[in-house]
Amino acid sequence: MSQTTQSATIIILPTIQKRLLLDRPYDYIKDRAHLRDYVAQTQGTPILAIDTEFIREKTYWPNLCLIQLATEEHTALVDPLLVDDLSPLQELFADQQTVKVFHSGDQDLEIIYQRLHMLPSPVFDTQLAAEILGMSQQVSLLVLVNDYCGVNLDKADSFTDWNVRPLSDSQISYAVDDVRYLPQIYKDMRARLCAMDRLSWLEEDFREMCDESRYIVDPNQAWQRVKRSSTITGQRLGVLRELAFTRETIAMRRNLPRKWIATDELLIAIARLCPLSIEELHHLRGAQNQLGHNWGMEIIKAVKRGLALPSQQLPQRGGTAFKTASYAPSIDLMRTLLRWRAKQNHITQAMLANKEDLVKLAAGQRHGIKVLSGWRNKLVGQELLDLLDGKLSLHMDGGQLVVTQRLC
Repeated sequence: MSQTTQSATIIILPTIQKRLLLDRPYDYIKDRAHLRDYVAQTQGTPILAIDTEFIREKTYWPNLCLIQLATEEHTALVDPLLVDDLSPLQELFADQQTVKVFHSGDQDLEIIYQRLHMLPSPVFDTQLAAEILGMSQQVSLLVLVNDYCGVNLDKADSFTDWNVRPLSDSQISYAVDDVRYLPQIYKDMRARLCAMDRLSWLEEDFREMCDESRYIVDPNQAWQRVKRSSTITGQRLGVLRELAFTRETIAMRRNLPRKWIATDELLIAIARLCPLSIEELHHLRGAQNQLGHNWGMEIIKAVKRGLALPSQQLPQRGGTAFKTASYAPSIDLMRTLLRWRAKQNHITQAMLANKEDLVKLAAGQRHGIKVLSGWRNKLVGQELLDLLDGKLSLHMDGGQLVVTQRLC
């Protein structure tokens, strides 16, 4: 059956009737005993919505300020600044009978992993689900609550200081609103996904969200996040890796933002010039102010380590990500097909494949690319390969894209 025929059979449900959820009481949990009681009472609930409030502008590690939890009947705010032991939550978060519902939950999961050394499972992310239900990419909670519950949220407290106690009434209202509607949204979304036979489409993405390796910090890979690292090659790339490793470990040890140790621009400049003394280092603009003497010595040691690396130990890039321009025609063709299939099936293009995926495909890679597995492959992945192999052609007819399988 052709992809076009398949997409025509998809059922799009009518707009769900909007509803206004009645005000509910909430618990403010300030001590370990209260938290243990809450967990005991909540154990076995089918749905648990989770959100967090945190601050990380002045630290490397996020400072967890509040955990919001909501079942269909009740909402609770757990105060990590007052509760000295959050471990009772481990049992609740690990309960396989309870679906943990997040909205854009990556950062929440990162913080939970850092504090509890485990990840909630199973999970459901309403932002990801929205992308295969015909909504826009990275749709906000405000939009979902309005569309599914008929409620206009007040987001005025988005940037308040969650580290200050006591919390204001408006902060508490904001925190409660971040989770109280998620159980109902989850139920409605799940019903729609089941009716469209798409619930299984999200299983792989949700499993990936629960993969601990996503949240483990590896300083050895920090060089790959340095802006403009693609301009550094050869031995100097080894120097950059050692510089980024040093910056990352200092930032982690001192609990400071990495840019407070040294900016990406400064790391690039150091990698290019490879200063071997504090005096040479301080000739670089901004180096003395950023690094001082103590960090400066660690930077010089990093430069020397990088210069001493044998060629076989120099870092290797993934390869394709830095050759995008040479693959531009192939990428443009694939993007056209990808955009068309996404539109036909009411899915965001990003949910199918991103630019990096297309670059890898154009470069000949065929393994470890999400669009070539599962439902994505059936929907468009195999077609992308056929397009690259000349087995598929694209042309316009009356303003519509026509995809034609070429006869061999």
